[in-house]
Amino acid sequence: MPTPPNNEQFVGISAAQDLNEKASRLTNDKRQIYTYSDLLSGSTGATTLETGTSLQSAGIQKLAGVYTVGGVQYDSYNLKCWAPLRPENTAHVIPIGSIEVGAGNIFFINNRSNVEAVDFNGFGGYTNSPINVGAMVDDLSDVARPISSAGLFYINQENIPTFPVTFNAMYIVAADTLPFECDAYVDVDFICQQGTSVEFTIL
Repeated sequence: MPTPPNNEQFVGISAAQDLNEKASRLTNDKRQIYTYSDLLSGSTGATTLETGTSLQSAGIQKLAGVYTVGGVQYDSYNLKCWAPLRPENTAHVIPIGSIEVGAGNIFFINNRSNVEAVDFNGFGGYTNSPINVGAMVDDLSDVARPISSAGLFYINQENIPTFPVTFNAMYIVAADTLPFECDAYVDVDFICQQGTSVEFTIL
């Protein structure tokens, strides 16, 4: 299916053409027109990824959603990271970066993270599976296989004991009994106290 230009309005009118529409009585001066690009990346803009010491690319983005839990309001953010877990090894610990907030804890509320493995000599192409025990990985044979039940694959949020609770070091951790490699794509949402500062530092 062809992809519309990023500046094409959702109703299909060219960005260079004036839009005439019949407005509902329920709309007001706060109504906005969203473009195809807005729908893909969110109306607040796309995440900018920085490159770190382990060739990972990562960054955070403030989201529009505000959550109320126990009478306390929280802002929401998204953390994204792409990281190659290679060369093949029995253990990989990849730094993502650190998230430091001005006050309180951060709480992860959504996880859409994915593992991509080569399967050229298996069923062909690539496999995609959630970051978890049993995720599909590959090795020099280019045949994808699941991480064994003795292995592990997860995103680590580390509150270093000598650091304040507002500091969160983020890592991708994976291990198995046999050497493996793959690509990890982290896509998680977290919340923190509304209005507090949020700073991401690539590691």
